[in-house]
Amino acid sequence: YMPPLAEWLAVHPRMVVGTTLMVLAVIVLASFYKTMLLGGGGGVVARSLGGSRISADTTDPLQRRLLNVVEEISIAAGVPMPEVYLLEQESGINAFAAGHNASNAAIGVTRGTLTTLNRAELQGVIAHEFSHILNGDMRLNLPLMGLLFGLLVIALNGRTVLRGASRVRGDRKSGVIIVLGIALPLRIIGYEGM
Repeated sequence: YMPPLAEWLAVHPRMVVGTTLMVLAVIVLASFYKTMLLGGGGGVVARSLGGSRISADTTDPLQRRLLNVVEEISIAAGVPMPEVYLLEQESGINAFAAGHNASNAAIGVTRGTLTTLNRAELQGVIAHEFSHILNGDMRLNLPLMGLLFGLLVIALNGRTVLRGASRVRGDRKSGVIIVLGIALPLRIIGYEGM
């Protein structure tokens, strides 16, 4: 005995191959698009997360302390001073380094990091982010962000189709079953992949 889905897949191999190729094409195109957007360096990533660049002439004492710490570690590490961004709306303690290399790197810090940590603790966090810059970890992170975006697009498409299918009424219900059979796996593939 062959289950109905397996039987349908055996009878419609072109549909299976076509659907698979379409899903892969969406993932590749969305990933390529996001990777191209992030190609502008770490500042693009920081701004996309809601960060605002800290001006070199800031008079805010916490921001001034952050810039001084980043500059000190930059000199000690022998790399150019990266752009520094503040994620003002984030109250948690977090920081990140982004960019393709040391010359276009950016460091982002949350408001919670600035207000909670003392200078020594802030130095430790910033030194950790410089280790990402010096070890080239960012070269891997940006393509991974692109791939994750491709998987997210698949999940969002599946979710959108599921929402639309739930609104169908009347004699079109039989078509909805086929759509649900496609949209639900897309949603699962996208979210599980992420």
